[in-house]
Order: sequence, then C-alpha cells, then structure tokens
Amino acid sequence: MLSKGGEMQKINDFTSWACKGLIMLMVFVMTVVIFAQVVMRYVFLSPFAWAEEVGRYLLIWISSLGAAYAVRQGAHISIMFINNKFKGYTGLVVNLMIHFMVIAFSLVCLIQGFYLSLRQWHQLSPALRMPMTLAYFAIPFSFGLIIMYTLELIGRDIKQVSSKGRVERQG
Repeated sequence: MLSKGGEMQKINDFTSWACKGLIMLMVFVMTVVIFAQVVMRYVFLSPFAWAEEVGRYLLIWISSLGAAYAVRQGAHISIMFINNKFKGYTGLVVNLMIHFMVIAFSLVCLIQGFYLSLRQWHQLSPALRMPMTLAYFAIPFSFGLIIMYTLELIGRDIKQVSSKGRVERQG
C-alpha cells in the first residue's frame, strides 16, 4: 500500500483539481442562472420555470464536492481542532482514529447514498424533467472522494512514522 502512495496522491491531485474546477464552474453557472431568474421575475414579470431547480441542484453538488475538497485540503475545522490538541505518538493515534471514523461514516453514506440515488431513477424533477438520480448522486460521489482522500492521509501518516522512525506532526 505504501509503495502506491505516490500513485494515489497523483490520482487525488487530479480529482482535487477537477473538483475545484467543477465547483468554480458550478458557482458561476448558478450565479448567472439565479441572477437571470431575478431579472426575469422582477423586471420582465416572466420567470423561468426551471431556474430554481437548476440553482438547487447545483448547490447540492457544490456543497457535496466542497466537502470532499475541504477534506483533501485539511480544512474541516472540527478535525483540525481535535488534531491540534495532541502531539507526538498520541497525536498520531488520535489522527488515525479520526481518519478511520471518517472512512466508516463515509462508507455508510456512500453505500446508502448510492442505493438511494438509484431508487430515484424513475422520479423526474418537476421543471427540468431529469431523473432525480442526477441530483442524489452527488452524495455517494462526494463521499467516495472523501474516502480516497482520507486513505491518502492515513498512508501519509503511516509513511511519516515509518520513514523517520519517530512521530513528527505537521501544523
């Protein structure tokens, strides 16, 4: 597993880059669509029927991908708060426990989210008439990324200990 750490990091670098790009694109599209909706509603008194749905579903995807991106960047405040309380070997053990709890929770969300999204295939959204699976799939997709990113963090922590023979904490 440790020998593939570089490959996993390359894959995660790419997915993180793609996540960031998708988030920026979705925020831009959502902003344009919602702005156009406001103008159409209050200026022309003829709102788009589909704009609120597009905004809602983009927000779901933005939030889900943003959570995964934050895990990769180490930006979840609660995890950082607990992480910074411990140093040395205790810090490593606590850090690994956090990682394993994140993976366990993410696995449940990935599996249940996948089944939920598949069950929604025949339900169509009211305005766009798209399968609701596309909106629901944001959950298992983002939790899959969270698992990948957390596995990389576990590998990084273990590699740090084995290569230096002692525990050094970043931060």
